[in-house]
Parts: sequence; C-alpha cells; structure tokens
Amino acid sequence: MPSPTHDPGSALAIRTQYRQAQSRAARLRLLVDTGQELTQLPPCAMRRRALQRACAFMAMDHGLLLEWRAAEPPRATAEHGGSERLAALHGLGRATTLHPEWLAQPESALPQVLRIPLPGADGQAFGALLLANSMPLAAADSEDLESLQLLATLLAAHLENQRLLEALLARERTMSELVHRLFTAQEDERKRVAYDLHDGLAQTLAGLHQRLQGFAGRCPQLPEALHGELQAILHLAQGCVGEGRQLIGGLRPNVLDDFGLFKAIDKEADRLRDAGIQVHWRQQSDARLPGAREIALFRIAQEGINNILKHARASHAQLSLEVTDAQAMLALEDDGVGCTLDHLPPDGDNQHLGLAAMRERASLLGGELSWRSAPGSGTRLLARVPLGLVGEQP
Repeated sequence: MPSPTHDPGSALAIRTQYRQAQSRAARLRLLVDTGQELTQLPPCAMRRRALQRACAFMAMDHGLLLEWRAAEPPRATAEHGGSERLAALHGLGRATTLHPEWLAQPESALPQVLRIPLPGADGQAFGALLLANSMPLAAADSEDLESLQLLATLLAAHLENQRLLEALLARERTMSELVHRLFTAQEDERKRVAYDLHDGLAQTLAGLHQRLQGFAGRCPQLPEALHGELQAILHLAQGCVGEGRQLIGGLRPNVLDDFGLFKAIDKEADRLRDAGIQVHWRQQSDARLPGAREIALFRIAQEGINNILKHARASHAQLSLEVTDAQAMLALEDDGVGCTLDHLPPDGDNQHLGLAAMRERASLLGGELSWRSAPGSGTRLLARVPLGLVGEQP
C-alpha cells in the first residue's frame, strides 16, 4: 500500500492551528484560574496573585498594581520584580482611556511597559496594572490584550466589592460608636436628672408630706367633711412622694448600684406584681457584672417589662438571670397574647424602636438579643452578653 504524499503546507497549517489552540487554552486558563483564586484569597494575596499571573502570561519580569481614590496620588498595592526598577513606573498609572496601552521608555531600565486600566462601575479607572520587561519583547496580539483586559476587569470588580465592604464596615463602626455615645450620654443624663430630682423635688415633696402630717396631728377636731378633705390631701402628698421615688428609681436605680443586677430587675418586676401578674424566677444569680453590662441588661429587662405591661395582657411572667465565666444570659417570658413583627399593636412603631434599642445595647457589648413571639403563644426575650473583657472594671 503506497504511503500518503507528504504535504508541507498541510503540516504547517496543522502546527499553526495547534499553536493557536494552545494560545486560546492559555488565555482561558488565565481567566478561569485567576477568577477562582480571587474568590478564595484575602485582598492583599488576591492583588499579588493577579499581578503575578498577568506577568507570567505576558512573559514579563516586572509588574506593578496601582490604585487611587479621587484626587489622591496612586498607591502601589502589589509589586513583582525589583523595587528600584519599579520606582520608575509610579507616574504611569493614570490614563485617559480604559484600553490597554503600550508605553515606550527608551532610556529606562524597563523600556517596554504595558498599562491595563482597572475600570470602575462609574466608567472611570481607579487603578492600573503596569507590566514591564527589562529586555525588548514583541508586542502582544489583540487577543492577548483582550484577555488581559478581561483579567483587569475581573480584578477591578473584586477590588470595588472590597472597597464597598470596607466602607460599609467603617460606616457600621461609626454608627455603633455614635449609638454607644448616645447610650452613654443618655445614662449620664438620667443619672444627673435622678440626682437633681432626689435632691430637689423629691426632698420638697417629702418635706411637704411631713409638714402636712404634722399639721394634721396638731389640728383640732375638724368637721367630717374637712377631715375627709385633709386626709385626701395627705394621701395625695404621700402618692406624690411614692411616684417621685419610683421615677428616680427608673432613671437611675440605686438598688442596681448597691445590690446588683438581680435585685434591680426583681425590684423592677414589682411593677408586674402590682399589675396582678405572677412573677416566677426560673434561675437567678447575685453575681456582680462590669458596670456597662449591668446597665445594658437592666435596661433590656426594663424595656421587656414595659412591653409585658403595655402589650402582653399576660397573667404569668418568667424571668431568668444566669451568669457564667463566659457570659450573662437574661430571659423574660410571658403567657400573653403574643404577636409578630408584622402585626404589632397600634403603637407598634415604639415597640419596634424598643426592640431595636435592646438589640443595639446587646450588640454594642458583643452580645445578641433574640425575640420570639406568636399570636396566642406569648413572647420570649433572650439576651446574651459576653463577660471577662480585659481591662473592664466591675
């Protein structure tokens, strides 16, 4: 059987097609492998890896990733190669186009530079990949440049997402700090008002009640109608003294400072008992906590008791305070009508705010608050706050 005739033209075409297939496979690997790595690496390693892959793809021995914000000068966030030679590339970052460009530097140690801008969502470049080589190379073809631009776009999307995440975290930290300052200022103001009321209005009311009692004791026998009127005045004055003390206790409970969290919450639960609601402590602890944690948990308990009185229509309430070496847990549960967040009472906006304030108090201390309720099944609040922070005083 005769052998086939050798055709040099066919062999050359096959080799050309094979090389083209290899080039396409290399471009595809560049994008696929880089895309997978960018989702797994931390930001600094992500930048370095993308730059290294771009340099390897173009067979260039130096690379620089520059980024900038608004009017700020470009900042190098990743480097590949010798720092002394890369210093000459810092001024080449900004560009007026979003397409790759070849930049000639004939007198430089890096005579060939390829600049690939990083496009932002607003259509403006916020960074650039600068690839350079110490020896002259042939210019890359359009498909290689297109692949590098796709890599730069992929990297830019990850970097913008990282910037947005950092901005969001910074805003959350700022908001948390502002809320913390607000709560601190609120507690300071409550303490000041409580002391002012105690030293001013409360003392005046107590003095008035004592003077009225003294007057009633020295007063001669009065007609029945006047005697009844005087007793009503005495009862009213006594009620004002009691309400004043209750108001002062709500602003800044002395029992919290003197006897701790459990006694303060139990004293606050007297409002439930006075309303005819049976109170049962499932678990209790007399352990003293750091001051900020006692205040936060007391305010959470206070708001929870307010909600039971205003909305629950309950007959029983269960409270629990558990303190371990790691955390403090406060739970309030009632057998009331319950509700969902979508079906709160008419003044539900205030209840939403109360829940948000309780969650924020717990969150500021590194804890969490959960709220569970359903119509006809009562409501349960659970606050967890970690303990044992270094440098925190009880």
